[in-house]
Formats: sequence, structure tokens, C-alpha cells
Amino acid sequence: MSVFIGSIPNTERDDLELAKRILKGQENLKGSIGNLREQLLRHLRENENLAEITEENIFLFNRGRDSIYFYLKSLELNEEDEVIVQAFTCVAVVAPILWNKLKPVFVDIDPKSFNMDISLLKGKITNKTRAIVVQHTFGNIVDMKKVRDLVDKANRERAEKEKIKIIEDSAHIFPSDFKGKYSTLGKYSDMLLFSFSQDKSISSTQGAASIILDEDALDIARENYSELRKPSKKESLYNARYIKLWSLIKKYYFTKIIPRTNITIGRVLIILFRNLGLIKKQAKADTIVFSGIEKLSQVQAVLLSNQLKKVSKINQKREKITEFYDTNLKENFVFKTEGDLLLRYPILLENRAEVKQKLLEREIIVGNWYSSPVHPLSEEELGKVDYKQGSCPIAERVGKNILNLPTNIEVTEEDAKEIVGIVNNFAKPLNI
Repeated sequence: MSVFIGSIPNTERDDLELAKRILKGQENLKGSIGNLREQLLRHLRENENLAEITEENIFLFNRGRDSIYFYLKSLELNEEDEVIVQAFTCVAVVAPILWNKLKPVFVDIDPKSFNMDISLLKGKITNKTRAIVVQHTFGNIVDMKKVRDLVDKANRERAEKEKIKIIEDSAHIFPSDFKGKYSTLGKYSDMLLFSFSQDKSISSTQGAASIILDEDALDIARENYSELRKPSKKESLYNARYIKLWSLIKKYYFTKIIPRTNITIGRVLIILFRNLGLIKKQAKADTIVFSGIEKLSQVQAVLLSNQLKKVSKINQKREKITEFYDTNLKENFVFKTEGDLLLRYPILLENRAEVKQKLLEREIIVGNWYSSPVHPLSEEELGKVDYKQGSCPIAERVGKNILNLPTNIEVTEEDAKEIVGIVNNFAKPLNI
């Protein structure tokens, strides 16, 4: 069976059947937003750091980028105030900073964790710094206490309106519970973000939840949220249609139309559906252009609720495949992290293109997050997000040599064995 690292990787038959019923008007959507909010609240309260939150702390959005924009807007910052963010991230993280007419300031990464290099963070804080976005890359948890201690020290000398806020970007992880290493989620941050886009831990095609823990911003946030528009019916149904169409694409992706060519039914369908506006890329260069933000739709709520019921099953598979890679990959490829719930398993190699092709020949599509300091922008486009070439050399080098192995629910043990075999036999490790 083919393996796809992206493109609705968590979708099972029940998700597809649910999407079809929604498109046929056979699913009751009434009350789905409230039901989802209650479901999320019960789940989040399992974390002792979030035990006191209420539904009023939870804000549901159409996209993850919308939630970052919304929180920054609630802080009522001044134009050209600075927001620190790591390089080796997605344009969807940087774009909402620009939408607020704020200035992104990039920090290089630690090549062992792919997270922000905390030792460099202090040097990036200025008197114009107002927020720091801390990203748990691939689900590898950052030492948030170190970040909080650094911020608290800086804030002691600041007026209330100038204090630095911490945005905890947990887009790459959604734990089944909040025990052990995941118990710190939300403990040291002012806003905690979870993404539900099509290639994340659980998915509603698009979608996000932000938990605003910053009491100073809550009143403004609630007022602003009440004024946000809901997606239109067409926009809402896009999320169900995406599941149906990508299920069809994946079914025929490797079915050749012309023998001994790369022309397949699935690839033709992608071109057709994109030209018809039926599917779209999640993040691209024009993401930096502000197009408004929206609340989560009822359709997304129903889709996400179904995934949330299966989060333990989905995460157990990720843990199992991650453990298999840890155990069976050659030492030079093992991602040494305490995290066992990885959205994608990153390896660094000198011959990325060759290994990617070998895997593709076995109908295994792997990933390249993040091939750019601000993915997927090219070197020529990076200036549009205020990134200066050469300013984060580790992120730039990692981006040219990283490969992501799939950990999602459709990866069988036989698939994992085949992936490991190809990597161990053909990949040339890169040490940074």
C-alpha cells in the first residue's frame, strides 16, 4: 500500500464516510461548535496547568495562522514592534506577524532538536520585543521554563504594556494526555496554539484552537472574537470535499496513464482539482498577503470531533513507528530526543534527492519540512518576510539536507521496515 506523509495522512474510512455524508447534507451539524468546545475543554483540563480554564479561554479558528494574528491583534501592539520566531518554520507562522504590521526577528535553531536555540534568544530581545513564538518542531518539546525565566527577567524592567508575551506553537503535537514531558504544555506560555490542518496530529482539513491564558488580553480577545465572521457554506464544505478528493487522488496517485512515464491518474487529478479551485496548497508565497480571518465552521467541528475521539489510537501509532525508527535506523540517523510522539521523523543526509527518489519508487512519499528558513519560500522570496540570507546558517543548511519520514496511522510495520532498509542502505548521514 502507498504511503503519504502529507495529504490527510490520518484519514480513515469513517472520516471519509463522514465527509461524504456532510457533502450530501445527511449529517446534523447543529450544535457542533459547542460540542467540540466541550470535548476540547475536557481533554485540555487533563493537563493540571490547564485545569482552571473555561470555554471562554478557547478560541476556534479556520486556520492556525488566524489564531496567531488574532492573539497579536488582542495585544494592541504598535507598528514595527518585534516578534521573535525561529527560522526553520512555516510561512503560516510568520505571515500573521506581518499582517499586524509587526517585525519578525529570526533566531537560528539547534541542529540536534530543530527547535529555537535558546542560547541565542537573549541576544535577540530588544526594547521593541513584544512577543516570542516558541515552536515544538515535529513534536519535540522545548524547555519552556528556560524561555519563561528569560522572559520574566526581561519583563521585570518593563512597563505593563511593554511586557513580552510567549506564544507556544504546538501545531506539531496534540497529546492523548498531558502527562510526563507533555505536562508542561501551557504552563509557561500566554497563548497555547494547536493546529488541525490536513497534515497535523489530528485534522479537520483546516482549523486551529488557541487557548489564551493571558488574562490581560482576554477581554479584548472575547470582544474581537464576537465580531469575527463565520466561513460561508462553500468555504465550510471545502473541508469535507478536500477529504473526499484527496482520498480519490491517493487511491490512483501511482496508477500510470502512460507506461514508463510519471504521468499518473492521481497527478492529473491534482492539476485538475487545483485548476478548478477544489483543492489548494496549505501554505505558499502569497500567504503573506492578508485575506482576513474566520472562525471555525460547523463542518470542521464535526470532522475534528471524530478525529478527537481517535486521538489515542492515532498517537499510539506515531509512538510505535517512532520507536521502530529509533531502534532500527543506523545510529547516525537516529533523532535523539525524549519525544516519542513525533509528527514526522527527521533525518539529515547528504544525498536527500537520491533517497527521496528511492522511496518514491516504492510508492512512499516522504517530506522536506522545512526546506527553507521560512517554508516554502525560495531564497528570492525570503526578503518579503524580512529574513536576511545568511542570518541563520544552521537553519539554512538543515533545510537543504533534511528528510522527514512518515509516522502517521497509514504506515504499517512492513512500510517502516522498507523505509528503514532504504535509508540504512542508501543514505549518507550529515553531521552538523
